[in-house]
Amino acid sequence: MPQTVVAGIDGSEESKRALRWAAEYVTKVGGLVHAITVWHQPVQFGYRLPTPDAELEQRARKLLDDTTEAIKAEFPKVDIRPRLVRGHVIDELVGLSPQADMMVVGNKGHGAFTGMMVGSVALKLVHHARCPVLVVR
Repeated sequence: MPQTVVAGIDGSEESKRALRWAAEYVTKVGGLVHAITVWHQPVQFGYRLPTPDAELEQRARKLLDDTTEAIKAEFPKVDIRPRLVRGHVIDELVGLSPQADMMVVGNKGHGAFTGMMVGSVALKLVHHARCPVLVVR
């Protein structure tokens, strides 16, 4: 039975490895990969930062496109569907998990504290997703 794999993409090397793993897996078992980047307007000390939403969305779109194009070049026969979502990364990925057979994320991405074995996003997904979660190192 074809698999639906969701890969969380944040532009980090870890997320590229996660997408590569997902593409390789789908090559073997059949199915498709949804490459998901979640963006939001950051808040610092209770205030929104002055970066316009359109600029944040454009940056997120570029990192998603750059990451998916690189992996599509390596796995041209795999159906990789990039999708940009506005929201909070945990909420959005957990919300997608019931429709996925598997979720794949990097062990730490942008914003992780140096030296952490597993990033906070990966750890929260392991506990809250409604499908198996694979954390790629």
